[in-house]
Amino acid sequence: MNRSLDHPDQPDVDAIKMFVGQIPRSWSEEQLRELFEPYGAVYEINILRDRSQNPPQSKGCCFITYFTRKSALEAQNALHNLKILPGMHHPIQMKPADSEKSNVEDRKLFIGMISKKCNENDIRLMFSPYGQIEECRVLRGPNGLSRGCAFVTFTARQMAQSAIKSMHQSQTLEGCSSPIVVKFADTQKDKEQKRLAQQLQQQMQQLSAASVWGNLSGYHILGPQFLALYLQWLQQSAFTGNALSNLHQVSGLNTMQNLAALAAAATATQGTPSTSSTMTTSSSPLSILTSSASCIQSNI
Repeated sequence: MNRSLDHPDQPDVDAIKMFVGQIPRSWSEEQLRELFEPYGAVYEINILRDRSQNPPQSKGCCFITYFTRKSALEAQNALHNLKILPGMHHPIQMKPADSEKSNVEDRKLFIGMISKKCNENDIRLMFSPYGQIEECRVLRGPNGLSRGCAFVTFTARQMAQSAIKSMHQSQTLEGCSSPIVVKFADTQKDKEQKRLAQQLQQQMQQLSAASVWGNLSGYHILGPQFLALYLQWLQQSAFTGNALSNLHQVSGLNTMQNLAALAAAATATQGTPSTSSTMTTSSSPLSILTSSASCIQSNI
């Protein structure tokens, strides 16, 4: 632990633990301190080491905690993707450690339709008028070239909302076919729901192509998986009119109309005397699905 006469024993409550990569493996804690202290008093530096070697060798990265959040962000703004240390081929990577990211989702923005000529510094300059930026990252392909989009994380949600209000579709940048897109980045829940929707659409397409509704030969292959997936979708997301509209466009109207028939057939198949009585009750998953499918059919 490192202490300073100008600070109490512990960092401020809102201090950030930062991960730093692309540092020389030969550097000591003292050399790192010389690099980081110009931006503020350092509370702690922890070099990550490979314990399988004797003595343990640096992995070329470390964790650093300043006494204040302001110092950490100033260091990040000055060093991240900008400064290349001696003997290194790539600039320093400095961003909040994974343990600091639990509340990032409500202030992290996705920026689309940006010029592929823009780097992190250009994006920071573009969005810094709306508040203090905690992290800025341009998405790049395996060749290191920009993909034309980025993530920007502000220190407060209000700053992110202000950036969306002012910047979304406000201008068309060089080399882009559409105006800039500025929106909150997808959360993990958003990603999961999109994945479920995509799987559901794929199942609908397969069902429409493989099943002949005069006989249910396709049901034995696709039916149970499709029903389970559809029920999972209903349970995890609110089925809005827009969602239904999107599904109609992909799957076709006939598939949606026949969903009720498929669910009813499955209920009849599984509602035999040998099947648990719970499958024939009104609260069973298939009963719920049959009811849901009927509602969908009546609304299209």
